[in-house]
Amino acid sequence: MQFYLDEDTPAGYSATRAVPFPVLGERVGLCKRVRIMSNNFKDQLPRDVHELLLNRPDEQGKQISVHEILDTRKDGEKRRFITIPVIVVLIVILLSGIGIAYIMADEVRAEQFNAMMHGELGKYKESLRKAQEDRIRDIEAVTGNKYGSLTLFYSPKTARVSIKEFKYTQDCSQFTDEIEILTCLKKATDYSQTPVTREVDNPSLHLDKEKKEIIEQIPLNDIPIQESNDERNTIYRYEYEIQIEADGYHPRYFFITGDREHPKNVENWVTLFWDMKGPGLYMADFQGADLMPTAETAKENYKKALSDIECIKREIEAKRKEGKTITDDTVQGLYIELLNRNGFKTFEEFNIIDQELRKDEEFFAAFQKELASITCK
Repeated sequence: MQFYLDEDTPAGYSATRAVPFPVLGERVGLCKRVRIMSNNFKDQLPRDVHELLLNRPDEQGKQISVHEILDTRKDGEKRRFITIPVIVVLIVILLSGIGIAYIMADEVRAEQFNAMMHGELGKYKESLRKAQEDRIRDIEAVTGNKYGSLTLFYSPKTARVSIKEFKYTQDCSQFTDEIEILTCLKKATDYSQTPVTREVDNPSLHLDKEKKEIIEQIPLNDIPIQESNDERNTIYRYEYEIQIEADGYHPRYFFITGDREHPKNVENWVTLFWDMKGPGLYMADFQGADLMPTAETAKENYKKALSDIECIKREIEAKRKEGKTITDDTVQGLYIELLNRNGFKTFEEFNIIDQELRKDEEFFAAFQKELASITCK
């Protein structure tokens, strides 16, 4: 049953009864019914209420198309897109991008960030601490002070010994990072630099010849091989030249270094290296230095040695004629003994003097005559 206002109801009053809507043969749509009710209700409003609601021109309704409403909504949406929250979000995204770029630009920061993202930041920091301790130990090992010991012995014991020290600097103080310092310290020494040099004093330089003083040996203890500064960012490496000389003798030259990559490849120079014989103990394999006399100095010893050899030859020939067996090895042993008695350590040393003296033809011819006429005991 559908109910509508009674047509007899006076204007300005509410309906007190409802009458059925007459059946017209077809159903009226819902929108049509609402529109009819709205019109009837507006006509039946009290006049004073109607005037109150619509008492101004701008209060009166006006028709607006659907397209205008949609356009207005679109404009409003465009105007409302750039809002404060949107700006904040954009700023956060921008700062986040800058922060990530800054982190990834550095290898250490990138590793730390990666560890943090994987929940291993504590483990990562512990590994950094251990790595730093290892680097510190490496720096201490590379920059540790090294000292060596060496004893010089030679003949003649009146010889003069000159010791010259060369000091090279490996300066890494321009670096502050431990890895860079360690890398710099491990580099090979730059021997193209001009080293700091000094003469090392020793007793052989102060012998009194009038008192015929001699030196049995020269002990050199705590010789600097390598030293470093307190900050352990600079290393000083030392090398030494030793010259042993005496009047009437050929000098001997020795070069001592701790760097096996830096021998002294010069004629007549012997290179010795510092070798670690124990914890903190370094020694050089110095086997003595017997100076070879010059030909003039060795002339008298040469004549005496050949005279003794001539006599022993005559004795050997006589015994062999008697039928006695004397081997060549026995003969060679006798010869070297005679040379040693007269100041010659080896056959090579004697041969050098022999070649030098043979250059003096006058001397050698006169000596051959003297040698043939000597009387053996």
